[in-house]
Amino acid sequence: MHVIPIPGLEHLPYAEVWFHEIDEARWREASAVARALGKAGLDVWTTDRTPEVVDFLAPRGYQEDRRYVISELDVAEAPDPEPPTFDLVTFAERPDLEPVLYRLARIAYADQPGRSESVIEGWHDWGLERHPPEAYFIAVEGGRVLGYGYLEHEDEQWKNGFMAVARDARGRGVAGAIKRAQIAWAKANGVPTLRTANEVRLESMLALNRRFGYRTLYEEIVMRGPAA
Repeated sequence: MHVIPIPGLEHLPYAEVWFHEIDEARWREASAVARALGKAGLDVWTTDRTPEVVDFLAPRGYQEDRRYVISELDVAEAPDPEPPTFDLVTFAERPDLEPVLYRLARIAYADQPGRSESVIEGWHDWGLERHPPEAYFIAVEGGRVLGYGYLEHEDEQWKNGFMAVARDARGRGVAGAIKRAQIAWAKANGVPTLRTANEVRLESMLALNRRFGYRTLYEEIVMRGPAA
């Protein structure tokens, strides 16, 4: 059992834990660790494949806080994407853009549903340096960064990582341009599948994924409530 402060939201009075199965003993054990961390409650992650976890927590004062759709693209079967509609560079080509990416990340992370209080300490590690710079795409227009998105590789699985788009550039197709570049790169480099996670309130991104051929696998659920 791994109980930790919520990454990026460490200042909140909740600790984070995953449960694929749960009972009174497991819940109380996680609660004890949370209280030892100075937290009064838990953010419990589970999936719609294990509804018994939600059923256990709901009578104990837990409510759904966030929900993520996990989707996957069969890269080989996906049609070749059209060329991007914006100029794209990679971080491998433009490492000098690091400060601009960080400023954009600070805004975009906090704009996510349920993440308005995000503090992205450590972003240069988990949001930049861990990912292949040649698969880290940056959309630019007239010398200005409009958005970025990267692919990440973990436990033999390739994933679409976080995508950030400047507020005044949203709705212009920036995310679609970046995703097309990611799919093209995956095809060129023999990546078998791409997996992505999107909060259910991000309807435009979910619709974009469907257009590209992503298929829903399952949903992750975050239940928030008091520690025992």
